[in-house]
Parts: sequence; structure tokens; C-alpha cells
Amino acid sequence: MKVFRLSKVSVVLIMWLCVAEPVYAPNVYWQMWPIDSSGNGADGVHTGDLNRDGLVDVVSGWEQSGDLMLYLNPGPETVRHLESWSRVDISGGVSIEGIEDAAFADLDLDGFDDAVLSSIESDTQTLGIHWLEGEDLEDPADWRGLNLTPAKRAGYMKARAAQIDGVGGADIVAGTKAIDGKEASIFWFKAPYETEYGEMGQWQRFYVGEVDVKTVTLVIKDMDADGRPDIVFAGRSGVGWFRNPGYESLGISPDTAVWERIVIAATGSEFTFCDHIVDGMEDMIVATSHNSGMVAKWLRRLDASGRHWAEYPITSDSLRSGQPSRLKFVIKGVACGYLDGDDQIDVVFTGSGHGHGVFVMTPRSKIASGLTWNLVNLTPYANYMKYDNLRLVDIDADGDLDILTTEEGAGVFTPGKGVLWLENPLNQPGPPTTVNIPQIPPPSTAMARTDGKAVKYRQDRRQRFERVSRQ
Repeated sequence: MKVFRLSKVSVVLIMWLCVAEPVYAPNVYWQMWPIDSSGNGADGVHTGDLNRDGLVDVVSGWEQSGDLMLYLNPGPETVRHLESWSRVDISGGVSIEGIEDAAFADLDLDGFDDAVLSSIESDTQTLGIHWLEGEDLEDPADWRGLNLTPAKRAGYMKARAAQIDGVGGADIVAGTKAIDGKEASIFWFKAPYETEYGEMGQWQRFYVGEVDVKTVTLVIKDMDADGRPDIVFAGRSGVGWFRNPGYESLGISPDTAVWERIVIAATGSEFTFCDHIVDGMEDMIVATSHNSGMVAKWLRRLDASGRHWAEYPITSDSLRSGQPSRLKFVIKGVACGYLDGDDQIDVVFTGSGHGHGVFVMTPRSKIASGLTWNLVNLTPYANYMKYDNLRLVDIDADGDLDILTTEEGAGVFTPGKGVLWLENPLNQPGPPTTVNIPQIPPPSTAMARTDGKAVKYRQDRRQRFERVSRQ
């Protein structure tokens, strides 16, 4: 057995790296509220309105504990109370261990979310559909799951639903990672002709094209204004889109239809669309690699074709100012919106590693000027954290945009803070305060992630509902 001996200098250096908090930027820490912290490894969030009450509902997959959870928004009066959120296991009998992503879907294209898609990259390597088969949205026993890929063909990273071929209900587009010698790729699953979700064999899978290493971001969007949805993707290195070959081609021979691959940026990973100028053409923001001097780059759309873009750096003189840090820090999520009531666009980032996990950047002048951006940290410095994607949504229905995200921790070593949201102080009385999210264990009567969880969940949920109703 090897014995490692550390010199005094090494010990001092390690202690300094663990406790030092570099002064990056002004800190305006937003109030952080937990939605669920009872699982392990919450890996990303997606939003919708499954019960059609006009409030933002949330879905998230927990990679290490193997959970697929639906969170129903209790309303502005109790949205800050952890116990008020409904937490429903909607896996429907499908194994979820190793889940990478979960997303709401409108499979019958009636304008309302009616299902959730799960993408699993680990040993299971599956793509699933989960929907309410019974009558009780909050009863896990009333949910059914369908595994579209029972054979281990690929590790799935992302899946979204939309009309691809112009026929029937919504089709499903899914991205994979490189595995077993096979390149990471994009596929689409043709919806059954029947309005029901059907069985696994009714969903036909067709190849679209390759991506680099793994699918990081996936959006279905008409990129060239031809009326047909295209597939926009980000791999680990680069952003691009596959042009829809047309409904006729997809209808006659979907297995041989050619999806043209258009490269938007050769470097970068996570991206978001952003329309800060009302010109009918959305720009894009692409996060750059952790070794870059830039935090991200703004891609300005030059015409309606989706093929021509101008790049402008998003840089800060207080973060990644040119010399890469010795400590690992990578961008995990990016979103844009108007957060503080002025007419300057704000871009919010989440990160993983050592640093501030959530921060916002605002241009000091015109984006094309090339000047550095203002940066404000919204969460305290941490020696290690792992935030994932984020959504800018009005969680508490007060008229401003809040930040919804997850912090998944380090897997078996730390379970992470779970599913959480940061409250925008814009419409909140009083100054913003610094608040660290508590590590709240699940109540003893809460839904156990074991056998019999449906019964315990119903009992606990009924008691909480009665208690809140009496207040």
C-alpha cells in the first residue's frame, strides 16, 4: 500500500484552496427556496402546467436515487413552504436509475402538457414516456410508463416532443451520447397514427445525424422560416441544427430522408435563444468551454436562413479574465430575460465546480461593442457545487422572473441541494438577503422512495392539504 506524505507547504496550499473565496464580483444573493431535497442527484429541471391551473409546475429526474418526480405548484401563498409542494413519483413502473433529463410533452398537440419524457444514459440506457392513465394526478399508482427502447442501443441524454412529419400527434426527438463505439446521434420517433400513446412497437425510430461526444442541449424549432420544425442541438463541442427535409420526404421514406447539418458555432456547448431586439429574429447565447477567457458568446442572427451569424464575446473582468483558474469551474446552464425592470437584457448562468453557482451578466453598452459585461453573483461562493440547467419562470406569480434550477451534488458523496428556486427581489419588499438553502431531510411521513411509497404519499399529501386549507 502506498503512503502519501505531504509537506507543510502542500498542506498550507490545500487549506488555502479549500477556504479562500476569491472576490469575483458584487454579490446580491437571492433568497433560495427548496422544492425537494429528499432524493440524490437532482439532474436538471423542466417546466409546464400539467394540472392547467396557470401555475408553473416542475419535473425533475434524480440520477443517483433513480426517481422521476412531478412537483405541482401550490400557489403564491404557500409556494415558499417545502411541505406545500406536491411531490409525485410518475415513473409508472419504468426503471429511472441513471436518468439524465426529464421534460414535459404535449403528445396530442392540444396545447396542454399531457406527458413527461425521460432520458436515461446510465446502465438502463432507455427513453421513456410517462402519462396519467388513471384519474388522480397526485397518485403514483395512476401513472403509466412506456419504455420506447428496451434494447440497450444508446445512452439517451435529451428528448423533446413536437410535430416533425406533419402527420398525427407529436413525434419525439432524442439525442444520445457516444457509447460502445457508436457515435453520439440524434434520432426521431414517429408517433403512432392513433391518438393514444400505444405500445413500444408502434413508435418507429429513424436516424437524423451525428453530434459531438454527447447531446447537451436539444430544441425543436423552425430555424429557416419554411414552416417546418428543425432540430437544434449542442454537443460537447459545437452548436448546429438539422434542417427538416420536408413532410413529403419524411412521409414517403423517413429512413432514407437526409437531414442537412448546419453548423452555427464550432465551439461551445449549452445554449439558449434570446430576442433582445424585436426584429422577428431570435439570437443565440452559447456557453464556452471552461478553458476559454469568455463566459459565453452572443450569436446574432443576420438573416432568416439560420445559416449566417455574427459572434460577439460575453466576457467579465472579474471571472475568467484571461488566466484559467487552478480550480475547476464549467458552465452548466444559460438563460436570458429581463430580471431587474430595466431595458437591458440579463443573461443568467449556472456552473459546476468551485465558485459561485448562479450568476447574472448584463452588457455595459451595445453587445457588438466588445466591452466586458457586468457580473453579479446570486449565490455564495462554494468549494464545490454542481448546478444544472435553469429556467427563468415566475414561480411565485408576482410578475417577475425567478430562477428554477437543481444542485445535484457529487453523487454518492453528497446528495446535493436538490430542486430549488431563487426568488427575484424585484417585486419583493425589502432588500435582498443572503440565505443558504438548508439540507432538509424528508419528513418521516413523506413519500418514502421504497415499496409502499404510493400509500404513504397519499396519506401525507392529504394531511398537508387539510393543514394548509385550515390556515
